[in-house]
Amino acid sequence: MAEIIEELRGEVATALGVAPEQVDTSADLTDLGLDSVRLMGVVEGIIARGYDVDYVDLAEDPRLDAWRGLLEA
Repeated sequence: MAEIIEELRGEVATALGVAPEQVDTSADLTDLGLDSVRLMGVVEGIIARGYDVDYVDLAEDPRLDAWRGLLEA
């Protein structure tokens, strides 16, 4: 779903302080500056949107494309 990826992109962009368009869905988000503290904030934001997600699951593969797969499962 395009909506999920845009929600994820928005959460990550907010955490990184960049425009959503600057967050490539296939990029390793740690390379873009997403550290463990910022990831915790992203997880909280995703949970607040009603998704069932775990920090460890997202940290294992820090790419939006991978996260979309977890949330659509």
